[in-house]
Amino acid sequence: MTMSVRTMEELTAFLAEHHLVGSWARDEVAPPRTGKTAAHWRGEGIRNALLGSGEMTQIGSGGQTGMRSVTGVEARRAPVYMNAQVLMPGERTEAHRNLRSETRLVLEASPGAFFVCEFEAYPMNRGDVVISPPWTYHDHFNGSTKPVIFIDGYDNGYNPNVNVNEKLPDGQLYEDISRPPNYSRYLYSHSRPISEERPFPLPPMHYPWSDTEAALEAMREAGPADPYEGTLLMLSSPVDNGPTLPTMAWQVQLLERGAKTLSHRHNSTSYYHVFEGEGCTVIDGEKLEWHEGDIFGVPPWTWHHHENTHGDDTILFSVDDWPAMKKLGFFMKDEEAP
Repeated sequence: MTMSVRTMEELTAFLAEHHLVGSWARDEVAPPRTGKTAAHWRGEGIRNALLGSGEMTQIGSGGQTGMRSVTGVEARRAPVYMNAQVLMPGERTEAHRNLRSETRLVLEASPGAFFVCEFEAYPMNRGDVVISPPWTYHDHFNGSTKPVIFIDGYDNGYNPNVNVNEKLPDGQLYEDISRPPNYSRYLYSHSRPISEERPFPLPPMHYPWSDTEAALEAMREAGPADPYEGTLLMLSSPVDNGPTLPTMAWQVQLLERGAKTLSHRHNSTSYYHVFEGEGCTVIDGEKLEWHEGDIFGVPPWTWHHHENTHGDDTILFSVDDWPAMKKLGFFMKDEEAP
């Protein structure tokens, strides 16, 4: 069901009711909630807010905003977090580059929708993850006839003071797509230019859902799931096979029907998107029930475990800043005894 909004006042009230804030608004419209499970936003509210904003705000050249997204009020206080973004048919954001990682998981897309990163086009398909590392040009184009919705993962907490933002030279609004399809994938996976050891900026990265899904199934068939995480994959950097980015890792985990993981805690911050299924996460004794489309966070150093209450497999995507914590020498982890 899609929300019908007629005025910005109605949209603002809807955002406040669902503890969301729009990128076009300067101030939060609802006070932050407290408690270990406060960072939780329903998928239906997120989707309806996005589609409502698509009718009320404009983006791109001459528009009101450079992007159109909604973020959980409580999320913006975390070093890494997720929000959701929509592109209406025919829209394209203006190209720019900055000093933060901009990462995206596709939820809804039709043929004709693309991410454009460093002059290469990446067709949007549900479940694909595309990474725009710091100081890489990027924009998005919806050439289809239906809205496009994707999840953003940001590492704002690791460059809070000087987020240099630069547009294309000579007043150009959009990137020319000059690189052939799969350029980055071919040159930064099993082969790469011999002169480059670890380039800056890092290259854009594309993780098709078809590959991720196949890897999850291969892990499931290879052996028992991890007692604390289920079947867990990290989307590794094609440059060094390490974490997705120096500051954060994109992860995807499969919880089989009836699965209940053991409890553990770590001092990194985790944000989850429920890609498929439903279940709950118990955080320091507080139960958080989630469904497909939801976004929720687990605060640092809190005991937590996941339960799949769905009749089939459940799949969670997540971003976590454990790579930054490890590089800083601060990372700690504790696990319940089996």
